[in-house]
Amino acid sequence: TPDDISTAFLYDHFTPFGLMQLEELSFCGRGEAKDFATIENLSLGGKLPINTSGGLLGEAYIHGMNGITEAVRQIRGTSCNQVANVEHVLATSGTGVPTSGLILERP
Repeated sequence: TPDDISTAFLYDHFTPFGLMQLEELSFCGRGEAKDFATIENLSLGGKLPINTSGGLLGEAYIHGMNGITEAVRQIRGTSCNQVANVEHVLATSGTGVPTSGLILERP
């Protein structure tokens, strides 16, 4: 369930698509992303830290690979922006649902 996800890497090549995915993946209700997208919710220590490596807008635009790389770092505990107690990480590699996504789980 969305509550099981420790951190997420949303495909954010344009800002609105990150907001749309928050709703489509049920992290918040339809029409609620603008209120859910706060520093308290989406930054380190928040309810759902997203794109801790900077995301596509802040890091690079290589079609999902940077999200997968950062997801692996989070699971291994080697991220520069490590989220505490990571158990499940979601990485998407496209916008809109359905799209491809990957959930990694700590062994």
